[in-house]
Amino acid sequence: MARFHGVRRLDGGGVRVRLSHREREALRSLPDQLRPLLTGEQDADTPQGPLRDRLFPRGYDDPLAEMEYRELVGSSLVDERVAALDEFARTLESGDDKRLWWALELDADEAAAWLSAVNDARLTLGMLLGIESEGQWEGGPDPEDPTSVMMFYLGWLEEELVHALMGGLGGDAGAGPAAAGQ
Repeated sequence: MARFHGVRRLDGGGVRVRLSHREREALRSLPDQLRPLLTGEQDADTPQGPLRDRLFPRGYDDPLAEMEYRELVGSSLVDERVAALDEFARTLESGDDKRLWWALELDADEAAAWLSAVNDARLTLGMLLGIESEGQWEGGPDPEDPTSVMMFYLGWLEEELVHALMGGLGGDAGAGPAAAGQ
């Protein structure tokens, strides 16, 4: 197999992830930081309001319809996100450690869990940075701000996962911005 950096689709719908050890360590830090935000044990005020309001946005503008919606879904939204985060954390502890890189094969469900966890982390960081629109992000990350750099990296990883899960439709999966220099 040719060496690559990023995410590639496997036959059967799974993916192969190949990252540096440093990237893996950064990803391993996410579950412990995200879990309290997802479960409601902790919230963070952001320029746009409470983070949980963005992680779990209103389903309806009408207060009565919103109340009925929340009663209907109960804790399932939180439970699904926490389960995906737990699967993400579990898979980060497996894989092949080589001298210069780490690799892992994920089935389709595990890849979907990665996509969910990475998306939640990116959304959280965007809120903490006060980013409300894609236009605010056009200049890329602030290299002096680790939160900004991590958000940029997670955006690349999310794009890699989406392209791999879609079979690379619409372009070359793997041509992301983080491929150089890592």
